[in-house]
Amino acid sequence: MVETGAVISMLAGGVTALFAVFLTFYLRNQWQEIQSLRAIQAELEQNTERTRELAELLTGDLQRQQVDLPIEVPPGTKIEIRYVVSFPGSLSTTAFDQLKHSGMFLRLSPEVRRSLFELYDTIDRINRLRQHRERIHFNDIGNVHIVIDPSDLDVDPETTVTEADLPAETRQRLADLRRMRRAMKGVNTSILRLIASISSTAMIDDLELESFVDVDHGLEPQQVRSGTRRSEGPDLEETHAVLRDVERASPWSRFM
Repeated sequence: MVETGAVISMLAGGVTALFAVFLTFYLRNQWQEIQSLRAIQAELEQNTERTRELAELLTGDLQRQQVDLPIEVPPGTKIEIRYVVSFPGSLSTTAFDQLKHSGMFLRLSPEVRRSLFELYDTIDRINRLRQHRERIHFNDIGNVHIVIDPSDLDVDPETTVTEADLPAETRQRLADLRRMRRAMKGVNTSILRLIASISSTAMIDDLELESFVDVDHGLEPQQVRSGTRRSEGPDLEETHAVLRDVERASPWSRFM
């Protein structure tokens, strides 16, 4: 009886230890999965703000076209051309990469997984175009500051100064700036179209991106203002809301 009791006690201890190990492992996995969901939600929020900053910078850049016109300086005036761009950081993909390698990713529905892949594929394309634009800018002529002061030129003070009156160095810098801006125009437009493709209708309206909506995938730009969804693809805010609902549906999210 003593030996039998000892064996039973040892078996009970072993089962308890195995259960404790299993429970610890299970709870750690649940914690990691919940944390990965929260991390990607935070990343989507961050990316939403960065796409907003990037869209505002690029739309403003496209509107600054005065340097593309012939330079004429009225008598007695001075013109300063400044072209300095401070880019927001690249859109982040770290949390998505971590989610792909967690057990939580496979527990998401096929529709959510497909939306995440499509969304982050667009984010990757935006990042690559953003880097291309930086190379065009900084590998060409960099930050620009051109001052045109008629009083420094050998012209009649009462005449309008044209580009023909400017020093050769200034004319060359203006030509370089025009060439750089023409190269940037196509890149800017491509980035803004990608941003519009992953933006909610409210964000498109707020950032005035209607002209960059891809009408091949959805509606005419004027229909965006009416509040109608512009395409069938995922957007940043919609995906964030879906993931938030997934997290809330987990009973462990209340305790972790």
